[in-house]
Amino acid sequence: MVHRLSRVQGFHVHATDGAIGHVDDFLMDEQLSRLCFLVVDTSNWLGGKWVAVSPASVTDVDWIEQIVHVAMTRDEIRRSPSMEEAAVPSHEMTPGFVII
Repeated sequence: MVHRLSRVQGFHVHATDGAIGHVDDFLMDEQLSRLCFLVVDTSNWLGGKWVAVSPASVTDVDWIEQIVHVAMTRDEIRRSPSMEEAAVPSHEMTPGFVII
């Protein structure tokens, strides 16, 4: 079955040893035209860190409970590359709006 990636935004992320955050965004490789990372917001567990997690680690998506299960431990997710380490251009990490 095919689903829109935008539907997965906000889904909770569960590591093999418990909940760790939620799906915030997706990173694509412009030259290869393929999905490279899920951006996981771990702010509730790590104090505001966004990390890049390989989509190959996804083992299941529970569409009813809105949970993405990954074959990684919480510690492995904590040690995943940050947005800066994933070489995301700085202009893509700033909000698309300005509050005055």
